[in-house]
Amino acid sequence: MGWFVRVIIHGTLFHGALSTLRPVISYRSIEAGLDPAWIGVFSAALSLVPLFVAIPIGRWVDLHDERPAYLLGSAFLTASALALAWAHTPAAIIACSISAGIGLILAMVAAQAMVANRSPRDRFDSRFGLFALAGSAGQLLGPLLLSALAATEPADLTTQAFLGTGIAAAASLLALIGMPAAPPHAATTPTDAPARHRAIDVLRAPGVTPAILSSLMVLAAIDMIIVYLPVLGEERGIGAATVSLLLATRAGASVVSRAFLGVAVARKGRHSVLVTSLIVSALSVAALTLPQPTWTLAIALAIAGLGLGIGQPLTMAWVADAAAPSARGTAMALRMSGNQLGQTTLPLLAGALAGGLGVSAIFVAFGGGLAAVAAGLRRPRPT
Repeated sequence: MGWFVRVIIHGTLFHGALSTLRPVISYRSIEAGLDPAWIGVFSAALSLVPLFVAIPIGRWVDLHDERPAYLLGSAFLTASALALAWAHTPAAIIACSISAGIGLILAMVAAQAMVANRSPRDRFDSRFGLFALAGSAGQLLGPLLLSALAATEPADLTTQAFLGTGIAAAASLLALIGMPAAPPHAATTPTDAPARHRAIDVLRAPGVTPAILSSLMVLAAIDMIIVYLPVLGEERGIGAATVSLLLATRAGASVVSRAFLGVAVARKGRHSVLVTSLIVSALSVAALTLPQPTWTLAIALAIAGLGLGIGQPLTMAWVADAAAPSARGTAMALRMSGNQLGQTTLPLLAGALAGGLGVSAIFVAFGGGLAAVAAGLRRPRPT
């Protein structure tokens, strides 16, 4: 089995497990009768520790093989999901969330560096589009399975769902067993010049910082949909099975947009496609706050999925293209550090908004944030 096929299989299973894990944590919080602000704390916990370990992991990946970090990331997620089945206190949920976050950063930095290092530059957009599509497929399948579980086992939803996510994460680990080494023509030799690996030098590359800011806001908006849509559903009397289908609708739309990403970039250019996707996302996320029937909520989520699905693969390709080959692990870690910073601080803000102004205020705020990023995005200067 080829290395890229393994990456695609892993991404589908890994993101399927992770996308199920996060809303189930929200439902565990609701079951425990915790204040909605706790949901923001749990989401931030999943991102806090990875914020500090991302860049060292990226440096290590630049100097060594990507495969050990890749395997270890799946092992962390597996252990976290299984442990959550028996975690009922805030402290236990926070500990498991931190462990899952470390698994995410290990696996994704390694995976993105592997795709960049083993792919020709003219295939970055299409390869990262397929890589992100695999993640969207997992985000589609996970909520669908959760919806089926909610319909059959509503009394024991969270425990069964956490066990299921543990099995999926373990399967993603098995997909990496026997991953071949990089072929000689794709292998990169780490440079002896430390400047190549300094974070500040990577950030100075044209387009890297705007790409990181765009990625941060897009991922934070996706997270808030995943984490707070169950709460919005509770407020509006929408059951867990229907909410899971709504989450699957958003993920399915992202699959569609990522499937056609290479064609769109070839016709309109990376910058134009990214700005358009941010504007569409801003309008559709803000529209979630409007009083509306479930079917129009599904349409708004589908449009949001089309826009939000484009941001992640485009920023991956943008960063990989701008970074030196010997510093791509560091560059991807910086991109993910930006993501984690957003996932650490913005959920806390979202929790405060939810506690003071209601859940609808969260979606208005993130719609405005996406619009602001689109307005400030500049076309990168040629290298």
